[in-house]
Amino acid sequence: MSAITSNNIANSSGITDKNISFSKTWCEKQVIKGFSSICYYGTLTYTPSRCSNCGFTSETVKIIKYGTKLSRITLTKSANLPTYLFLKKQRFYCEGCHTTFTASSSLVKRNCFISKRVIQAISSEGQFISSEKDIAYRHSVSTTTVNRAIHPNSNPVMGASRLTFQWMNSNQ
Repeated sequence: MSAITSNNIANSSGITDKNISFSKTWCEKQVIKGFSSICYYGTLTYTPSRCSNCGFTSETVKIIKYGTKLSRITLTKSANLPTYLFLKKQRFYCEGCHTTFTASSSLVKRNCFISKRVIQAISSEGQFISSEKDIAYRHSVSTTTVNRAIHPNSNPVMGASRLTFQWMNSNQ
């Protein structure tokens, strides 16, 4: 792949991670969730310096490539169409702790399938008066994702248990 094509892909999609490479058929239109969508296809691979589970370095313990895992990552809209990145992430096996781990990217948080740029766009749109449902529709995500992006420090599961009560003694 030429440097011009690689640069065009990065500029058009906002994907700037150097470890992501694109195949010859890197973009096509598909129907996803009932909507015509733009889909990019890439591969994320690199040589890890250490195991993410046990912390052993690759000089100490043998870390081998162990297949791939396909992830569909939601990107910001392009040409007013939902945009996704189908990313083959490299999996690794650590012979020191006998566990596997997946390659990570700066594009998304760990164990997340929505790009950081989408989360930023949602949180910046949360400043204006608009319903969470409308924001979710505009960014092709769920209303729960919008709620988490707008209110990052709130945890609905732990909300009630954070309250602490102090019982006042009548002698005080």
